[in-house]
Amino acid sequence: MEGMSLAEVSQALGARLVEGENSEAIYPTGGSIDSRTLQSDEIFFALPGEQADGHQYVSKAISVGASASVVTTEWYERQSSRPPGPLLLVEAPDLALGELGKQYRQRFQIPLIGITGSTGKTTTKEMTASVLGTRHNVFSTEGNRNNRLGLPLTLLGLSGKHDVAVIEMGISEHGGMKYLSEIADPTIGVITNIGPTHLEFLGSVEGVAKAKGELLEYLDESSMAILNLDDLYLSKEQARLKGRLLGFGIEKICQFRGEGLVFDREGCGQFSLQSRKFQLNVPGRHNVYNALAATAAGSELDVPIEEAAQVLASFRPPSLRGQLLEQGGIRLLNDVYNANPASMQAALVTISEMSVTGSGRRVAVLGDMLELGETAAELHRELGAFAANHNLDFLFALGVHAEDLASGWVEGGQSPEQANVFECRDTLVEALKELLAAGDLVVVKGSRGLAMEKIVEALDFL
Repeated sequence: MEGMSLAEVSQALGARLVEGENSEAIYPTGGSIDSRTLQSDEIFFALPGEQADGHQYVSKAISVGASASVVTTEWYERQSSRPPGPLLLVEAPDLALGELGKQYRQRFQIPLIGITGSTGKTTTKEMTASVLGTRHNVFSTEGNRNNRLGLPLTLLGLSGKHDVAVIEMGISEHGGMKYLSEIADPTIGVITNIGPTHLEFLGSVEGVAKAKGELLEYLDESSMAILNLDDLYLSKEQARLKGRLLGFGIEKICQFRGEGLVFDREGCGQFSLQSRKFQLNVPGRHNVYNALAATAAGSELDVPIEEAAQVLASFRPPSLRGQLLEQGGIRLLNDVYNANPASMQAALVTISEMSVTGSGRRVAVLGDMLELGETAAELHRELGAFAANHNLDFLFALGVHAEDLASGWVEGGQSPEQANVFECRDTLVEALKELLAAGDLVVVKGSRGLAMEKIVEALDFL
């Protein structure tokens, strides 16, 4: 944060300021919801939680240099002794955080690109920021702080030196995208794709499309939407758009269509876009789509296509997202950050399109996909069948739905002897060590809750 005094923060939130002497001379530098990582002069937002109540850490926050703490009026009035201040009393600290992010963003009249989708958000965000960096001073989301708490905290990092922002927007409930859009106020909206994610909360893929499509409804007539027109659901969502449209894809005719797509030995895409040649440095067909989206966003903000091609030729994926590692002649695609059916399929397609030499084999190490609700077992079986039909030699499945993956593998026509089911990560690692040999190609992927990176670490790839 810059140039916004504590008095102005209090006014923006409609908060009651307690012990706020000299508030006009106090200038917070940002916000935090974690007293363990709180930096001096940041505002501490005391959020109630299932494990701990942030109000318990107000004294600690002030002692380490917080400029103020945002607390509920109800909590303050219950205290037998006055807590250390300054304090900003509000009804709901989480909503106050969103309001502050919204008010602060409005101080910067710059283009803001909001990126969402079922898969590829973070990589597309990083690609877009890299492309724009050739011509602009770019502010972008750190990591994947993309939800109703992370997004407003991110926006508090904007400063006068930035002339464009690239913000990741992640949701798991209806109305969530509307809420994030009202905070971030995107002028350009990018949707990478629609797939079966967060079905436990969104109900169906149609529900996912409806929820993500709230971004399109927010964009006004002067705004731009950048959509994957190869995606059936996004093609239907166009009707919700009031502003302009830039389409990207590989199959359908659109403004940013990748043509003549082929893959090198490492699975990296080579294609032409409007007569310019692209050679990517990240594997996978899905990353071709991400690159096309980033190039389209760059072109809207005056970055020539040939400059985008140069940037993307050296782009490396974010940590744990499609990193190609090699150890002892074994190549491993480290894509463990998270998983859903669409991203799992993308990873399997990627290694099926990568070359192996000699007696090299393709091995998929897959963990559970979480938050799929009542459809979980069926979707894991479908993924197993998908894997069986994508040029794989072995399946290693871990988790509650490992048997479902293996059942699908057999239903897809593969031998049950090639499917290995595990409840324990350590047992899986030992079996994998016994199997793998030089020339093999492995993909490791699963939902965040399974910490699949520990498998990669145990195999000495990290």
